[in-house]
Amino acid sequence: MRKITKGRGNIKENFRTFLAAFFILIIALVIVHVRVLINNLQYEISDRSKEERKLLKDREILMKELEFLRSPSRIEKEAIRHGMTFPKEWQIRTIVIKEK
Repeated sequence: MRKITKGRGNIKENFRTFLAAFFILIIALVIVHVRVLINNLQYEISDRSKEERKLLKDREILMKELEFLRSPSRIEKEAIRHGMTFPKEWQIRTIVIKEK
């Protein structure tokens, strides 16, 4: 065992002990920092994943709605439902366009 003495003691040995403790502290801080970065990335990935699922669901709903709206029979049904009727003969006008 080492004898504990008052005073300066062995400066070289004290400096080595200080360096070892310093490097251990630095390594511990780096490990903690990396772990915090990993946790932040995990939260960000989770948030993005939720957002992606929501956007895909919205896209699917919009695609179904687009298919529904492209159907001519559906447009006709909606027009009749809103009170629109087919035009009478006197309401139709034909425009002749002359080419130059």
